[in-house]
Amino acid sequence: MNDIANPEMLTLAREVRGKTQTQLARESGVGQTKISRYEGDLAKVDTEDLRDIAEALEFPEEFFFQSGQRFGAESTEVFHRRRRSVSARDIRRIDGLVNLHRISCERLLQAFQQIEPLTVPSLSTKNFDTIDDIAYAVRSFWQIPGGPIKNLIARLEQASCLVFSVDFKIDKIDEVVQWIPPSPPIILVNSSAPADRIRLSLAHALGHLVMHRNELPYKEMEHEANRFAAAFLMPEHDIIDDLRPVTIQHMLELKQYWKVSMQALIYRAKDLEVISERRFKSLFQQLSRFGYRKREPYPIGHETPRLVKNLLDKYRIELGYTDEELARLLRIKIQDLYRWYYPDRKIVDFEEAKLSKRQKPGTRPRRPGEYIERGPRGGKVRNPRIITIEPGDSPLPPTQKPGHTWERKGPSKTRKRRRK
Repeated sequence: MNDIANPEMLTLAREVRGKTQTQLARESGVGQTKISRYEGDLAKVDTEDLRDIAEALEFPEEFFFQSGQRFGAESTEVFHRRRRSVSARDIRRIDGLVNLHRISCERLLQAFQQIEPLTVPSLSTKNFDTIDDIAYAVRSFWQIPGGPIKNLIARLEQASCLVFSVDFKIDKIDEVVQWIPPSPPIILVNSSAPADRIRLSLAHALGHLVMHRNELPYKEMEHEANRFAAAFLMPEHDIIDDLRPVTIQHMLELKQYWKVSMQALIYRAKDLEVISERRFKSLFQQLSRFGYRKREPYPIGHETPRLVKNLLDKYRIELGYTDEELARLLRIKIQDLYRWYYPDRKIVDFEEAKLSKRQKPGTRPRRPGEYIERGPRGGKVRNPRIITIEPGDSPLPPTQKPGHTWERKGPSKTRKRRRK
């Protein structure tokens, strides 16, 4: 671990939490000018300032001393599937998550080389007549039989892709993919999306990995990735006979077999010229009338990533790591370990469980007694103020810094003595 805080990790932690420098300054008590200088590597991070920043961002201090570099949307190694209306802050937050997962996986792989040699082919659009031909070439390279792909995540993991299912807290971004050798490809998908949309997003991410690695962004990239995804999941020679007749009821039946949405099937029928543009528009009008554009009936089951979980299990079984030790290894809080690496596990956030005992400055105290100053989310502070609230006192006095709260320790010492 480095002796000097890495400014890249300061920015990464802030972006992962979705905060601006102004918000971080307000919550940590460290001036925005200082934060800007720290992140720009114009000044060495003060020890006490780092402690306050780490507390506000809910990362252990060790996180900021690790080596590593951020890569963003402007690079040739990061691709998204998203709506046009998504905010720049949300893009930075999701980019921060994929960078954080890449850095964490690099550390995990130091002890166990679980990942096989990379087997994602790189195929240029210049060498193929159509995007569909590239999709068929990948299926052939991976020896995928005809028909639907039963478990797409398993196929990607067999090809050394690390897949994470993460709640993006926004529905305007479906996935983000990053490939920075020697690390394997990292794919984050939005766990809140329907399973059929996730499968299309995963295939879209694969299209970028196959066709656009080290390519400067150009206008047709997203269209090519979408076309690849459709052809990869629904090869023309396998699906074209199944598509007829193209009706809402028939698409509903095909959905369960091909494991894609009704909308994706209708789009594929149009691309393969099974239906006209007029019929295509009519079908989507029917979907809207039935309310199927936002939520389709009979959802398919979600696929579960297993490669990273198996890697973490090796740490547990072969090296005897506890959850707390795994969190320390990855330089994150244990709540984030569960949130990002064990999304199916119920998170017991002990800090959140204590919130009922805390109160903000200026509010009327619920009960008299001794109160101690706490930081954001109940974190400990240096030299905390301790006050005694007697019956009738109101309101609670200000704390030392914005964002701090008061936590009741118990009855006042005076009242305890009176009871005796």
